[in-house]
Amino acid sequence: MPNYLSVAIPTPLRKTFQYRHLDNTSVSIGSRVRVSFANRVVTGIVVGFDESPAIDPGRIKPVTKVLDESPLLPPAIFELCIKTARYYKHPIGEVFSTALPKLIRQGKDPAESETRLFLTSPGTRLDLESLHRAPARKALLRLLRAEASCSKQQLKETEITPHTIKAIIDLGWAEWRESDPVEGYEFSSVNYEGIIPSTGQQAVVDQISGNTGTCLLHGITGSGKTEVYLRVIEQHLRQGRQALVLVPEIGLTPQTVQRFSTRFDAPIAVMHSGLTDRERALAWLDARGGRAAIVLGTRSAIFTPLKKPGIIVVDEEHDVSFKQWEGLRYSARDLAVLRGKIEGIPVILGSATPAFESLHNANKNRYTLARLSERTPGAEMETYRLIDTNQTKLQEGFSKPLLKTMRDRLSAGEQVLVFINRRGFAPVIFCNQCQWIAQCRHCDSRLTYHLSQHILVCHHCGHQERKVTNCQACKATDLAPLGLGTQRIEQTLGQLFPDIPVIRVDRDTTRRKGAMAGFIDRVSSGKAAILVGTQLLAKGHHFPGITLVAILDIDAAFFSSDFKSLEKMGQLILQVGGRAGRAKKAGKVIIQTQFAGHPLLQTLINKGYTEFANDILAERKKMGLPPYYYHTLIRAESRDPLLAKTFLEQVADTSTASSAAPIPDINVLGPVPALMEKKANRFRQLLLLASQSRGRLHKELARKIERAESLPLAKKVNWAVDVDPIDLF
Repeated sequence: MPNYLSVAIPTPLRKTFQYRHLDNTSVSIGSRVRVSFANRVVTGIVVGFDESPAIDPGRIKPVTKVLDESPLLPPAIFELCIKTARYYKHPIGEVFSTALPKLIRQGKDPAESETRLFLTSPGTRLDLESLHRAPARKALLRLLRAEASCSKQQLKETEITPHTIKAIIDLGWAEWRESDPVEGYEFSSVNYEGIIPSTGQQAVVDQISGNTGTCLLHGITGSGKTEVYLRVIEQHLRQGRQALVLVPEIGLTPQTVQRFSTRFDAPIAVMHSGLTDRERALAWLDARGGRAAIVLGTRSAIFTPLKKPGIIVVDEEHDVSFKQWEGLRYSARDLAVLRGKIEGIPVILGSATPAFESLHNANKNRYTLARLSERTPGAEMETYRLIDTNQTKLQEGFSKPLLKTMRDRLSAGEQVLVFINRRGFAPVIFCNQCQWIAQCRHCDSRLTYHLSQHILVCHHCGHQERKVTNCQACKATDLAPLGLGTQRIEQTLGQLFPDIPVIRVDRDTTRRKGAMAGFIDRVSSGKAAILVGTQLLAKGHHFPGITLVAILDIDAAFFSSDFKSLEKMGQLILQVGGRAGRAKKAGKVIIQTQFAGHPLLQTLINKGYTEFANDILAERKKMGLPPYYYHTLIRAESRDPLLAKTFLEQVADTSTASSAAPIPDINVLGPVPALMEKKANRFRQLLLLASQSRGRLHKELARKIERAESLPLAKKVNWAVDVDPIDLF
């Protein structure tokens, strides 16, 4: 064995640390070891061996304990972590920390056996809609499908009673079993539910099958992309391989698990932040040991090891939730493509509104492009109508034509979705005397009024204040809520349609565990109802009863300084609009806007997403913006409004840099304030680097990081690197 180990420690330092190997132990690259670091014992990952010391041997500490003689991480995941650290210029120890569940990286063993409640095969295949008269049993079965199995402690923490548990066991739908780890999984049956792929779906399945590269599946809303995923995944399960499926939101997980568990009689492991540390660690071990046929999770699940990897699917690949915003600022979608190359397995990126970067890669033949341009048989495409709010008077945010259409649809027993991407009752509290507006004292942001709690909330830093009764400028009491939020829309619709249930779905109403599943159940009943919601309702949900979608406010996109704002607007309109008409009744989408005649909006609704994307991409090419140029950001923040700016000025200064020749074709902008300069009492500045050459850009970024780490101010500000940023916020 080598004399010295190179160990990655979870620390912000961009380096590894050398330790002396214990002579009586075996260790491998990828093993966990306990070491002493900064007067504490931490768990690190061995990333290399050294025969000779890098410093005075007397100063090199010995490893405290070797936790794994064989590698904890398979070679592919180890390589993925190394390449992630290099590409995103992030400390390797923190990358491993991100990749491992908390208990695993702490060196604990969560895999001791315990008695858990599992679904039986009849329970897996049972149609939950047949239990409309037994809601408690339905809720328990839904929970078991979402979690794969539940411990007694988990069940105690829910509202499910022992009587309900006993009832489903007596009916043969579930059973208590010891959860000792086993090797591999059993895959015995497929329940197609009578579904026959359309000609278009089968053509895409045939196109993807056997392909080991990345396929961009551009399928309009309601075209049956999930059916394509299921058919392709089935091919891999029959060969004993595993599938990794990524979804953008935890809220989509129960619905997706139900769809997969109904189709396949095979174990599913769920990975997302809503799980306990032990649940997450056990799911990770099941995936690594090959006991889970399908791993279904959100962003961080991209690092989950598979014993026999078969395929990776990224659903709603355009969604910004796949980008990590803090710490290691990675894109799970981009890492999925990288992991597919490392493991030599196919990757499917699916969306009705693909990210422009993905479309660009398909146009350059880096990805295979597959299209689903028709909805599944029996479902018609939605139609769009623009209402110009410059020409129409609004009543509490609603035009008369929109209200009439809503009444017609509701009278017919149909459902209506009202979309506004703003939580709370009103965006601002406004003084009618002096025009004062309630501001957050910690951010460059206005406070949002929440009616139910009678508080003002900053949606950026979380600061809360009791509702003010006097203007803080002129002391007048003539204050009024200004603008629309989901709570105000909910209140207004309750008054306009007193006999129709109004269901509000936003971050405030879905915080409780299981709340989203409860909303889905209420909507799936098909009875006349109005849904009021934010982007949570735009993410892949299937609501067959909705025939009308009303979009109240998209105009901010036309004013935004974010170059991606129009792309996001187009994606949002089609994603939200795609919730309408997914069953036999035709759907309609009504958009209220001041920009009804805008050429891009007209292109989107009359010619479709591809033409819309091509028009914007042509503009970006002229302007030298992504995907034709590559961007990286160095972000800095401090409580002193000048400190972060001064630090980035020093980082950008080349007059005192090394004598190395300047790298050509690198554009440097800044430092400039972030779009919201002050947030949570910190002032934020940005330094932007851009180039047509990714290689040259990363070389220059490495120089800038080396420069930043050498500056005295580096210890007085918080700074971070963001490669391929998706906004300048």
